[in-house]
Amino acid sequence: MLIFDCFFGRCERPSCDGCGLVPVRNLRRALKSRSMNKSEESCVDPDESWKKAVDATLAGKSSAANKSSAKRKKRLLVPREEIPWFPVIKPELCNGCGDCKVLCKPGVFELGEPDPTGIHRPKLVVAHPMNCLVLCDRCVPICTSGAIVLPKKEEFEKYVEYLD
Repeated sequence: MLIFDCFFGRCERPSCDGCGLVPVRNLRRALKSRSMNKSEESCVDPDESWKKAVDATLAGKSSAANKSSAKRKKRLLVPREEIPWFPVIKPELCNGCGDCKVLCKPGVFELGEPDPTGIHRPKLVVAHPMNCLVLCDRCVPICTSGAIVLPKKEEFEKYVEYLD
């Protein structure tokens, strides 16, 4: 049962220091990050990719133009400090697994206060909310406990301009 608890982020240990199941947790993180990358990039069957390239060339479009339209660059219309886009962590749901901290490159999440009894892992908190990228929501699906909540994207589209 300990292996499953570690793999699914339900481990009750305060930290992974000296734990023999660290490779299991690292495997879970690697699989999640790989699945996150697949969901961002459209996976194309290699046998069919040449057909799409030929069709795009015949239609007068280059494959570089197709890739740029899939991932459009954004520019903020107002200063970042005026945009209230940041995650909120529900402390009653957070299990302290730390996956969000590992995934978030801007460094929005930090470990919170340690458990006074030392039984449970410390919960994570949003320490640097203005480091969060506007309209980024990668941390929500990686949270195993569903503790991360973001505001609705539709309300923040007015702050972003898409560049071609």
